[in-house]
Parts: sequence; structure tokens; C-alpha cells
Amino acid sequence: MSKVLIVDDEEDIQKILKKNFEGEGIEVVSALSGEEGVTKYKELFEREEEPSLVVMDLNLAKGDMEDIEPHMNGWDEKMDGVRTTREILKINPNAIIWGYTAWSGTRWAEKLKETGAQKVIDRMVPFKKFVIMVAKFLRK
Repeated sequence: MSKVLIVDDEEDIQKILKKNFEGEGIEVVSALSGEEGVTKYKELFEREEEPSLVVMDLNLAKGDMEDIEPHMNGWDEKMDGVRTTREILKINPNAIIWGYTAWSGTRWAEKLKETGAQKVIDRMVPFKKFVIMVAKFLRK
């Protein structure tokens, strides 16, 4: 069974993705912050159970849009998707990371790709369609 780590601070997004991934026979590990995502990835990697794919959001500031600029630029204490991706790739340079975010098409999303994410997919792509894309990728 393939395993996916979802790093997203929105619990509702986590629940929807988890339900859809499990419907495709994909095991899900959830992280509600960048810090938690790095910790969980490291634990899985050390047990040789690392996920086949990490699904990464960019904004991991728990919905605090007031302070989005410092978060976006890496100036606050919370890890955004770019910093989280960087840390996961330090653990495993071969980790496969896809951004799934409302911030696609922005400089922030470009930074995510420059850091090592293979794809950045717009959150406007419906959940079900995104899950089918992931399932198809994992079957290869």
C-alpha cells in the first residue's frame, strides 16, 4: 500500500483528502504544521516507512492571513511549505513532494519548486481529481 504524508494546517482539507485517498487504497499520514510534517517524515524515514509522496501546502500559518507576508517570506517562527520542503529534503534528498495549494501561480509557489517540489497544483483542482492524479502517479 502506498503512503502519502499530507502537510496542511486546515483540518477540513486533511479530512477530505484522507477520505478520498483511503478510497483509492492509499494510506495517509497527516501533519497540521510544517514542524509536525518534518518530525513525522523523519520518524517514518528512520523506520524505512517513508511516504511515496508528500502533499505540501504553502500557507501553514493556521489561517492567520494578517501575518501572511512574514510567513510567506520565512520571517516568522512557523515553518511554511518552502521551509518544510527544504527540511524534508535534508532528511531524504529523494523525497517526492507536490504542492497542493491556493497559492499556485505566485512567487511563493515558484520558491517551492526551486526548493525541490516536483509539482505545484492549484487547489482549484477538485479534491477528487487531485487524488486520482496522485493515485495514477503512485501506481507507476
